[in-house]
Amino acid sequence: MAVDATSSMGGIYLDFNGADIWFASVQKCFGLPAGLGILVCSPAAVKRIKEQNEKDHYNSLMFMHEMMEKWQTPFTPNVLGIYLLKKVLKAREGIEITNKIICNRQEDWIKFFKGSDRLRMLIQNPEVHSRTVLAVSGDPQHIEKVKSNAKKKGLLLGEGYGTLKKDTFRIANFPAIKKKEIKELMKFLISYC
Repeated sequence: MAVDATSSMGGIYLDFNGADIWFASVQKCFGLPAGLGILVCSPAAVKRIKEQNEKDHYNSLMFMHEMMEKWQTPFTPNVLGIYLLKKVLKAREGIEITNKIICNRQEDWIKFFKGSDRLRMLIQNPEVHSRTVLAVSGDPQHIEKVKSNAKKKGLLLGEGYGTLKKDTFRIANFPAIKKKEIKELMKFLISYC
């Protein structure tokens, strides 16, 4: 089983025993520019990779694993990205503390929107809420007004996807976002609730 953890790795605790392969990029919870990927493989996945011995593709897992065993990179690495990742991880609290901060913020956002008549969490089942990306829904005209006025104030709300683009926006809940930025966004949104 493979898990795309791009929106959560580095922000919340993940039990890596729950899947064979975890992959992510650094532009979300790690707070870095896109362009550096992270791959975590279980011993069972590595065993299967070796059994398959597939090397026909540019980034085949077997080729990457062979190079890793030699402490080499398969291709010219993103040295700046690796350096910045190291700096970010050294400067940050451990995942236990980061996880607690992110979960508390998520709960604050849920409470914030519970009192709203016009904006609500898109996902109603709390068991499947994303802790790091909060999807907010409402009437399409109201959502457009919120997004355009936020932009005028220098606040960028994430767009919804596909058919949900017109009646949703997303709020990032990543570790790099500061308390004062969250307060500023909440202060702005209160008049639209």
